[in-house]
Amino acid sequence: MDLLQAFGAPSESCVDLHNDQDARRLRYTDLIRNRHTPLVDSVVEQQSQALLYVVDQTRFRRDDTPIAALQRILAMRGEPAWLGVLKPGRLDIYATDLQPAANTLPVWFSRDSHDAPSILPRLAQGENLAPPSTLRLRDVLLKLMIDAGEALRALGVSTDEAIALTGRALFLRYLIGRKIVLPNHVSKIAPSAASLDACMSTDIVLAETNHWLDNIFNGDLLALPTTDYIAYFRQLVQQHGQVVTQPLSAILTLDTAIEPGVSQRQLEWGDLDFDHLPIGLLSETYEELIHRFDQSARHATSVYYTPYHIAEYMVEEAFHELPVGSKARLLDPACGAGVFLVAGLRKLVELRFRETGERPSREQIREILHQQLVGFDTNGHARTLAALALYLTALELDPHPAPVEALRFKKLEGSTLIDVADPGSQADELVPMAGSLGDHVFDHYRDAFDVVIGNPPWTSLTAQYNVIDRVFTRRCREVAALRGLEEIAASYHNPDRVPDLPFVWGAMAWAKPGGRIALALAGRWLFKQSPKGIAARNALFEALKVTGILNGAALRQTQVWPSVDQPFCLLFADNELPEPNDQFVFVSPHYEPDLNDKGLLRVDASDANPVAFHLVTSTPTALKTLYRGTVLDVAIVNKIKQHAKSTIGDYWKENAGLNKGQGFQVASRSQDDSFLEGKPELQADYKRHPFSVLDQTLYGYIPRGLHRTRAPGIYKAPLLLVREGGRQDRARGRALISDSDLAYSASFCGYSGAEHPQGHFLIRYLLVVIHSQLFEYAALMTSGKFGVEREAFQVLDIDRFPFIPPETLSNEQRQSIATCAQQLIDNEPDWPVLDRTVAKLYGLSSANQQIVSDTLAINAPYASARDRGLARITEQQAQTFIANLEKELAAVFEVGGHNVRVQVLNSASEALPWRFFSITLEGATPTLELPVQWIDQAGDLGVSRITLLNAGQPSLIVGLLNRYRFWTQSQARLLASELIWEFGARLEELSQPCED
Repeated sequence: MDLLQAFGAPSESCVDLHNDQDARRLRYTDLIRNRHTPLVDSVVEQQSQALLYVVDQTRFRRDDTPIAALQRILAMRGEPAWLGVLKPGRLDIYATDLQPAANTLPVWFSRDSHDAPSILPRLAQGENLAPPSTLRLRDVLLKLMIDAGEALRALGVSTDEAIALTGRALFLRYLIGRKIVLPNHVSKIAPSAASLDACMSTDIVLAETNHWLDNIFNGDLLALPTTDYIAYFRQLVQQHGQVVTQPLSAILTLDTAIEPGVSQRQLEWGDLDFDHLPIGLLSETYEELIHRFDQSARHATSVYYTPYHIAEYMVEEAFHELPVGSKARLLDPACGAGVFLVAGLRKLVELRFRETGERPSREQIREILHQQLVGFDTNGHARTLAALALYLTALELDPHPAPVEALRFKKLEGSTLIDVADPGSQADELVPMAGSLGDHVFDHYRDAFDVVIGNPPWTSLTAQYNVIDRVFTRRCREVAALRGLEEIAASYHNPDRVPDLPFVWGAMAWAKPGGRIALALAGRWLFKQSPKGIAARNALFEALKVTGILNGAALRQTQVWPSVDQPFCLLFADNELPEPNDQFVFVSPHYEPDLNDKGLLRVDASDANPVAFHLVTSTPTALKTLYRGTVLDVAIVNKIKQHAKSTIGDYWKENAGLNKGQGFQVASRSQDDSFLEGKPELQADYKRHPFSVLDQTLYGYIPRGLHRTRAPGIYKAPLLLVREGGRQDRARGRALISDSDLAYSASFCGYSGAEHPQGHFLIRYLLVVIHSQLFEYAALMTSGKFGVEREAFQVLDIDRFPFIPPETLSNEQRQSIATCAQQLIDNEPDWPVLDRTVAKLYGLSSANQQIVSDTLAINAPYASARDRGLARITEQQAQTFIANLEKELAAVFEVGGHNVRVQVLNSASEALPWRFFSITLEGATPTLELPVQWIDQAGDLGVSRITLLNAGQPSLIVGLLNRYRFWTQSQARLLASELIWEFGARLEELSQPCED
């Protein structure tokens, strides 16, 4: 372990697989079982996941397992981890790889090198120290499943039968791979089979094998059309031919076809090592398989499978310091294929191990399985897949999973796994149901669970299912009434027919008072600005003590949650009413391709915002502002709103002579459009001038009939024509001004000041405002869609922009606006002047404007901003940051008579993910180097900020991730505030002279 610390591994992150008293070993059971010594010696973890498997070189003298074989075996575990080989004075790094090449050379690092302490931190931050494998285990497994299912369906086998047959074959293959079923068991499983890999080769052995599976596992496995297996499989072969057995026999292929050095070949069933394949991954991919086979049903039921690494993370968080510990009862109210139940079972067994100091026995594991876990689902296939996964997990955790005759389980269906399909619905009907929230289920499980966790359906029900949505709304109101929230009970409406929020309310009833709730939800509800959306969000925060929200909006369309293209969030809560001053932690992980491409995300305490409940309920845009900005931005948004009592949309509604609307639509061409005849017609692709219409270059409109003509007043000059979808580059023009009447299509939204007494100035004023940095900033900070799911602002964002009426402007302000407008019309904008002009209207100081600029530079929803935020800092950026930080700190410490100095630590390894600097008050010896064992003080390898306090003198060492988003001038102000709050008093205390 000491040698691993030399390479930057915190001691608490290291799991010694030779230490049978460490409960964390249960996470690596497959590397230990059936072996005299573990397959690897230790594991370095990051956020409870394997980061580096470590092998001591000396084992290769007594173990004939070659490096390539280890790479392949470890890759079968499905984690984005690496293999490290410890040699005298050095560490060799290999990628884990499903198709390793023979004689792969490692990337190696000397213990005495300057960069040694950076190795584990760099891996934790997602850096590829060796070329990574391009094959993902999940993709391979899913493809093989799809191929097997499609092969059966192509022969005429029904979808349900294909799913059941492949599932049963996979289950048997797991038992064989785990060496629970051995070659000498063939006579008991299928007497007619010559070997284990022939257990699904003919109709006779298929019947024998499936009877055995049903007998051992009580019929909880995937159901076939009949239990008369002899007749069923005989008919199957007669109807489809002997070829129908081939996809099933392929799954049972027991020889490993892959050879070291053979690459770029498609993997087959025989290449997979089921001794190491994660059971959670099986649940995840099989659930995806079901819905791949019926895309329309997937859309209708709004089901998204849960990646097992997300389920494991949520379980870990939900059980953190849970008072009842291993005695907890857990419910997943929409369990699907059981990903959360599997993770929950593993966690409960691990907790029992920690609490008792003894590894739980088979009887104790079965007791947890049958007494402490419950899963609801409407779909029979999903429940039997969950049973399969739970059986396998119990067997994996079993310290002595033999003999096979003693492995009979109690039935899970009806006890652990509950059918909640609506009465009268067809079995396994893949359409929306009230399900867990229906009257036939809901009241039976009140106040029964210590943990309610899962991933309920997300997407909006279509209008045809309004009856179910009314059930959801009624259920929410009932729970609100039970909690004494009379106003919510009388008025709550489920917004946009989304089914996931009702499950949150359901969880409040199912969980015990004070119990934990952890649910994966669609993320839109966090940012909605519609009246119903705001009301629903406020109601939830009034009813439930939310403790944390992980906002995954920046991670959609990444490998963190593959195939999910909408924002998601993870909600954590204690089941009780919040107190007036309660806060919760709001974390918005940034897009970081090095991590996200591996399915990983940074959950960083330094990025966590403590948010007061009253801020969310009083300020509808607060969560959006904190997602795209910081607490500094919250203050600026408030200042903007304070300077403008209404919005652009309000001003246009409330003042006579103003018209606004989208241009005409062609479509069926039935409406009279003669009033537009002869007016210059503006085409959607107009590019002659970015800010002004050159009407003399346009052709006159020729009447041809329109689908929608719109009101005639919207075509009258002076006009501002806002382009459909805001543009990233404002120099290309977000809107055009016209002093002549125009005919324009729905590609533009027109703001007309034709009959307003200040129409000419008003339109120019609007042109300047929309092209300002402040306008884009306000939309980014407050819009429910711009910067969430869209990269362009919408007309609604313009209407909601706080607007200072032109009547209240001073002559000087009007002149400045007119000058900026004319510069735009002349296509000679002075952007800094324009931005300052608009910012001053809203009372923003130069420091405020710097925050606006910094926030847009790194948090605007464009690839350029994202790349800028991810870039390594330059020396100039570092020095600017240091100077600003020192200035901010000095402004506070000098009041108490203390001098402060901030210095970059040049001696720190340049390869480290962080750049370090010291902060010292007078009397402290300047720190020039990182202290020995600093990594143990830092703790987590995945953080963006490390802060080390010198216990004996007034000095700090701070490390910030070497990415520009953490080194802006605004971040220097924010960091100064946080450091003063956390360490200011202690630093001043340490600076005082010691008294004898």
